[in-house]
Amino acid sequence: MSKRRLVLVALLGAIVMGVAILVVALPFALVHRQDLPLERAYGDAAVSVISRLLGGDASNPRGNDPRALSAGRAAYTGSCAVCHGAKGDGRGVFGPTTYPDATDLTADAAKRKTDAQLFWIIKNGLGFTAMPAFSDAYKDEDIWAMVAYVRALQRGDASTITIPAPTQAQLLLADPRGDRMARGAAVYFAQGCHLCHGPEGDAPGDLSIRGRIETEIVRKGDDRGMPSYGKDRISDAELTDLEVYLLRFAAIPSSPD
Repeated sequence: MSKRRLVLVALLGAIVMGVAILVVALPFALVHRQDLPLERAYGDAAVSVISRLLGGDASNPRGNDPRALSAGRAAYTGSCAVCHGAKGDGRGVFGPTTYPDATDLTADAAKRKTDAQLFWIIKNGLGFTAMPAFSDAYKDEDIWAMVAYVRALQRGDASTITIPAPTQAQLLLADPRGDRMARGAAVYFAQGCHLCHGPEGDAPGDLSIRGRIETEIVRKGDDRGMPSYGKDRISDAELTDLEVYLLRFAAIPSSPD
């Protein structure tokens, strides 16, 4: 067999092997739940390299802003704590159940990352993990506030928020095929509004929405850690239904802290 033919056969074999891996082997990655040797170390290294290359070296413009901690805490509580835990230890309700599991933000690996790296990860997310991108939900200044709050969690001097968990009866109110209030409840829980505001607007402090209703904030977000929800996430019809659900408890006075 000529040398040229050997090269062609080898190339064809490599192509066939690649196709076989794509078609047969990679789907099994969906059921992969245990680390292979050095897999976790490789993953951590890969995240560090890509976040450093693409994240730049910017310092946190809100690092010394005391108001950022309040906004960052609210945003973290609603969008991050469900996986990373209220204390940042990765022990949120979904944190240990994902693969890979949620990062312990108080561990040395997270502490060693620069503010710019953390900002890039929060904004852009990480493929093939449970880490979503928040660029469409939060403005850059809000993401910097989340970074500031993560640093406070790492120092151990952050005040956390305990949000009431929904009861079975409250969850049963949600029905996307029910009346307007039931559909609004379905939107409220599906979009994670209860993670910040409580199942009936009964979260503590500024996160309580009892006694007030501001559905226009759903579209715009605000600088207190509230993300914005475009029409691609909540349609106008869903927003109308959501308002009906919010009216159910908006008339209840907010409890003092």
